[in-house]
Amino acid sequence: MNKKADELMTTKTFAEEMGINYRTALNWLREGLVPGAVEEDSPIGKYWMIPRSALEMEKPKPGPKKGSKRAPVTDDQNTAAKPKRRASNREAAKKALKKMRQGGSAK
Repeated sequence: MNKKADELMTTKTFAEEMGINYRTALNWLREGLVPGAVEEDSPIGKYWMIPRSALEMEKPKPGPKKGSKRAPVTDDQNTAAKPKRRASNREAAKKALKKMRQGGSAK
């Protein structure tokens, strides 16, 4: 094997050695977060060649997805109302089902 081949690795190897999911590694590569990574063409498709030195990179911190229109939830926002609405909907559905089983209307 030549020296150049020893210094490069595939996306699968990179993901395993970084302790991350393969899809996460592909996302990092597409976003340009992996230093020195090069996308190559082959007769059967494209693939990434990643230098071993990329293993020394710091893992990016997770954040909101790009293009997300949803504002991040803060501690002062009241999120307890959501389960109550779900529970009341569930109770209404149970009552309607009970009426239907008894032969009454579900109104």
